[in-house]
Amino acid sequence: MATKKTSKFDFEATLKKLESIVNLIEKGGLNLEESLKLFSEGVILTKKCQQAIKSAEQKVKILTGEDLSTFKLDLEASDEEEESNEDE
Repeated sequence: MATKKTSKFDFEATLKKLESIVNLIEKGGLNLEESLKLFSEGVILTKKCQQAIKSAEQKVKILTGEDLSTFKLDLEASDEEEESNEDE
């Protein structure tokens, strides 16, 4: 039976790698091939980070039992109610 190797995604390490790629590209001095290779790697890392953030948001929604956008709307409605009560 084959075993699956699961590796934990390290968001911070991936973000640091992405930052170093951006710094290298911004610094310049790379030939076109090197720049494209780094850019491609950066796009892949960006997508991985975005997926990790999306996953974390989903976990927060599950844990709170609420849709976070609804929570924001509820706060706005509460602010409006307070303002109307102050006018009375």
